[in-house]
Amino acid sequence: MAVRFCIFDVGGVCYPYSLTPLNECLRAQTKDVALFDARHGAKSYNFDSFMSGKTDYKSFCKDLCRYCKVPYNKKMPALINKALHRGVGPYFKETLSLMRYLRGQNIKVCLLSNALPNLKDTASHLTFPSQIFTSFELGLLKPNPKIYQTVLEKLEAKPNEVIFIDDKLQNVQAAQKLGLHSIVYERETVFKKVKQIQLAENQKLKPNGNTNLL
Repeated sequence: MAVRFCIFDVGGVCYPYSLTPLNECLRAQTKDVALFDARHGAKSYNFDSFMSGKTDYKSFCKDLCRYCKVPYNKKMPALINKALHRGVGPYFKETLSLMRYLRGQNIKVCLLSNALPNLKDTASHLTFPSQIFTSFELGLLKPNPKIYQTVLEKLEAKPNEVIFIDDKLQNVQAAQKLGLHSIVYERETVFKKVKQIQLAENQKLKPNGNTNLL
């Protein structure tokens, strides 16, 4: 079966992401620096409820401030949003190059992210809206198998028609168990691994044929 879709994670795959700007913002305002440092600040906060769409942004900000011992005021949502956006780094050129290649192969580029809702705009122009899937919209988080099954249903795709790329091993393993071609993202090798999958699938379609993919 030919590959029809390639699903990319966002943070760590499309661009580097860091919570350091958020930590710096909150540490400057915490009432308990010792506790903040012992917990590593926001880096130990559980974002799952917000990423899965169970908590709205204002409630998330209040809870984050409570956890970090930061007095909450009406300015905090804007400050937190700005700090979270500062954590987004430049796009990986290897990922952008791979996306261009895939489109040239008539393979649709998709995104699947355990995403903070307020950061959705950071990758919205990489592909069509109908091919962007987020944890907060689906109400599920990777590596829950249901999130991959839901995306397959929405794409009307079979597992072996899909390549899944993520920087977290547990997410890749979960997708692999469902039959998706799955790759742990490494900038230096991702292009080669995708081509190897294409080659293997093409050989299944044309056992005696040749290919120039590699």
